[in-house]
Amino acid sequence: MNFKKSKTIVGYSGFIRYEACYEYNENACFLADSEESAKQFMWNCGYSKSDFRIDAISFKDIMNDYGVSSGEYAMEEQVFEKFKRIAEDSGTDYEAEEFYLDSTLMVVNVDAAQKT
Repeated sequence: MNFKKSKTIVGYSGFIRYEACYEYNENACFLADSEESAKQFMWNCGYSKSDFRIDAISFKDIMNDYGVSSGEYAMEEQVFEKFKRIAEDSGTDYEAEEFYLDSTLMVVNVDAAQKT
């Protein structure tokens, strides 16, 4: 895999300071298109500004299961498009489907595809 592409930032995720973990959308680690979108997601989950930080997430982070979600990620549209391009360029298998409550959110599973 191209090292430069693996370091490409694909999205942003909210890290809950006092729980020392990333916020999930059901069982999938949430990845937002922008820092602002990630902040809004965290506020919608009931956290205040001091409860969390927003981290930039690279393709490499996803492949290393940064959110300890067993390779499952809930990606906003632009994140999924960036991820998909890099995954296809690198020959990375993944499974994706629309989130049943929001068709603009893709649930991507990297782990399951690697095990089949």
